[in-house]
Amino acid sequence: MTSNRITPPVAAPAIDGRAGFPVPDEYRNPYPASVWALLGAGLALAAAACALWVDLPLAVWIQKSVSKGVDQSFEWVGELGEAGHYIVMALAFYVVGLVGLARGWSNPFRMSYAAMARGSLLMLSTMALGGLVVLVLKRTVARARPELFFEQGIYGLGESFSRAQQFNSFPSSHTYAAFAVAVTLGILAPRWRWVFLLLAALVAISRLVNLDHYLSDVMTAAGIAVLIGHVLAPRVLCSKYQWPLRAPWRWWKKG
Repeated sequence: MTSNRITPPVAAPAIDGRAGFPVPDEYRNPYPASVWALLGAGLALAAAACALWVDLPLAVWIQKSVSKGVDQSFEWVGELGEAGHYIVMALAFYVVGLVGLARGWSNPFRMSYAAMARGSLLMLSTMALGGLVVLVLKRTVARARPELFFEQGIYGLGESFSRAQQFNSFPSSHTYAAFAVAVTLGILAPRWRWVFLLLAALVAISRLVNLDHYLSDVMTAAGIAVLIGHVLAPRVLCSKYQWPLRAPWRWWKKG
């Protein structure tokens, strides 16, 4: 007996230009906007509570308890929070991804040029947008760094937009850079996300141990990185958005 059932066509995967590699299809944000708003509000309350009751006692305890050897070791760990290195590498990968995609180069890696371009652009955009947020907060809040308390007994806020280096503690730039990279890599390689986050957490701890920042400074920086990374990811990684695969001067071109 002959069946009249028609087998539905199977959608073919998106192809990375002339290179023949699959590109990312869809990225789904793990939480809706309402949950992210609640998480952000919870983080703000936790940071405020730390600023009132935890930050200073913790800094005093660290200053009395941490040896010079441990302090020096964490100085090296803190170097992982230097944003410039990651920006240069991500920019290089983005350029290679765009050029390889446009010219149809063969790729010796398992990652397609489209995925390379999208992933590196996600890191660059997360670093840029979050870096701007961190800079604005530093200038407006103008929080005194821990060194001012131990040298002059000053704990609190200074004059906004004074650009004084001793009054830019909140939030931590190094912590933000480390978590921006960790969140981006965790989105691109979910199996390794906890390793990336652990390394970023070590950078945050180094900022506390070295008495460069207070606990609420690093908490807030990490939270901003997580929020911005996950907000930007769908707009950069989803295949329905083609602007990440074009040169920056053509991002606003329709189609």
